[in-house]
Amino acid sequence: MTERRKRKKRNLFFPVLTVVLLLVFFVVQWYLINRNKIETVKAGEGYINDSIISMGIICRDETVMDDNSGGYFYYNVENGARVSSGMLVGQVYSSQKDIDLIYRSNDIATQIEKLKEAENFMSSVNVDISITRRELSNSMAAFAQDMASGSFGNVYDDMMEMALHLNKINTAMNRKGDISATIAELEAKNSDVKGQISSPTESVYSPSSGYFVNYVDGYEDIADAEKIEVMSYAEGLKLLTDPAEESTKSVYGKVITNYKWNLCTYVTPQQAEKLYEGQKVKLSADVESGQYQTVTVERLVPKDDMVLVILKSSTMSRNIVNTRIAECEILFSQYKGIKVPVEALRFVDGQQGVYVKFSKLVKFKKVAPVYQDENYAILPLETDSENQVELYDNIIVKGVNLYDGKYL
Repeated sequence: MTERRKRKKRNLFFPVLTVVLLLVFFVVQWYLINRNKIETVKAGEGYINDSIISMGIICRDETVMDDNSGGYFYYNVENGARVSSGMLVGQVYSSQKDIDLIYRSNDIATQIEKLKEAENFMSSVNVDISITRRELSNSMAAFAQDMASGSFGNVYDDMMEMALHLNKINTAMNRKGDISATIAELEAKNSDVKGQISSPTESVYSPSSGYFVNYVDGYEDIADAEKIEVMSYAEGLKLLTDPAEESTKSVYGKVITNYKWNLCTYVTPQQAEKLYEGQKVKLSADVESGQYQTVTVERLVPKDDMVLVILKSSTMSRNIVNTRIAECEILFSQYKGIKVPVEALRFVDGQQGVYVKFSKLVKFKKVAPVYQDENYAILPLETDSENQVELYDNIIVKGVNLYDGKYL
């Protein structure tokens, strides 16, 4: 019996060495790539507000109009419209069918108005159909946007605008011919609809001059600056955070009877140091709108660890009419210029500046911020020896081992 030949042991030194060298190579390459990896932002124009943002409640003089009719109400004025004392604001009908017929009549009247506008379109000496086509495209885009955002209250108006522009185009291209027959048909139809509407059982008039609002929100009796001033901070905070109880009482709406109103909000003692009674500041009752009006700081009242701020205004608007609880902004100053992230600011040899990427080169530029908060800094638009950043520079916000003249 022959002895089986012994298998030679494989030499693993070179394979292992090859793997190790490959790993080292990839690690070195990864390091070199990431060593020069940077993140940049384009230097653009912007602004920073020196302001206080907090939740506030708007207090107004309001007269609630009770509904004791038991019927169906049709509003003759829009919500938020200005009214005078004794002005007709609505009428009461005996059935919902009458209200539906009124809305139907209004829709037909709108169609007639749009058709007449289209008919008159051809009477102009110069008809530029391309403008109408652009208007049609804009109306279609507005329709699509309102549908996507759920703004269904605007959808009908969008459809009427599209119909108007289509009628103009069809008329100009002689595809519809004389639309006067269509107008006459709609007028006859509208006359028939109006004939089916019963006479109103009651007419409702505004008790005073002011702004008419067709709803109540439950704060009418409690949103009062003098009442809030004697509340504790916990009570006032609850007013801002807990919805008011809905009234079960039937009402036509209310009239805001005075153009003067207050906004009550709470700020920290540190924030309150920038305020004083009698001070004029800018206020926005809608932070996202960017619209401000001048108001007066009427009172500052310490409340536990907070300070109640009562602001006063003598200018009413539709926005204020329809706002009660809002995230508001008290604006002291607004700084405009080149806006850059604070994380891009660096100190090199005692000089503040930023690193800017030029093609494959890093350059250090001095800056002299006019204002900055915890997130951004505002730089002057004009450049000089102390402020060298220009619009559209590629500002480096993240990078390692950066220095002036570095090649990336």
